[in-house]
Amino acid sequence: MLDYKGVIFDLNGTILDSLQVNKKVKQLFFKKQNLNIPFDYELNTKNMTFLECAEYTKKICGIDGSAEDVIQQWKELAYEQFKTNVHLKDGVYDYLIFLKENNIKICIATACEKNLYEACLKANKIYDFFDFIIDSTFVKKDKSYPDIYELCAKKLKLDNKDIIVFEDTIKAIKGAKKANMRVYYVYEKNNLENIEDIIKESDEYITDFRELIV
Repeated sequence: MLDYKGVIFDLNGTILDSLQVNKKVKQLFFKKQNLNIPFDYELNTKNMTFLECAEYTKKICGIDGSAEDVIQQWKELAYEQFKTNVHLKDGVYDYLIFLKENNIKICIATACEKNLYEACLKANKIYDFFDFIIDSTFVKKDKSYPDIYELCAKKLKLDNKDIIVFEDTIKAIKGAKKANMRVYYVYEKNNLENIEDIIKESDEYITDFRELIV
């Protein structure tokens, strides 16, 4: 018998292999401008907000129009990537089948925009597996706070202690722990900078969701 009754999944980097989308979008955007990406672009934009990055990109590309126009182009490129080129991480589909067979309630808690996650989940044929999806429009605070996890628990109608959360960043792991939930870190090759701290904060660590099928 399983010792949990519900599961909350993060999306990007946890069940979707999607963390390279932002980089791919920038590559396609520069290609569209017939320009090469400057060698120091990622370093210079690393700590910028979305708008600041758009302003900076507009300036170095010599693009007419507003930063909002740049952002809109990025969003259109991201949508196409999520719809056609973003796939599931190892073992996700098998684990979802396992959860449904064992009557485990499942949902998603994500900061991803609705049009992106809907297109991607439907393309990967798993959209209907989830009881519901909570995105950042439902809560005021980010995932470093327990709010989104508490809301999920309320909608799942389960005690927090009976829920497992799957995440891939230390900020989100700490937020879920504040909700007194068990948190599993899902290995993400693009998020290794503070891997030791992430594993230390987590209750468990997996590289493939099939590890959880018993």
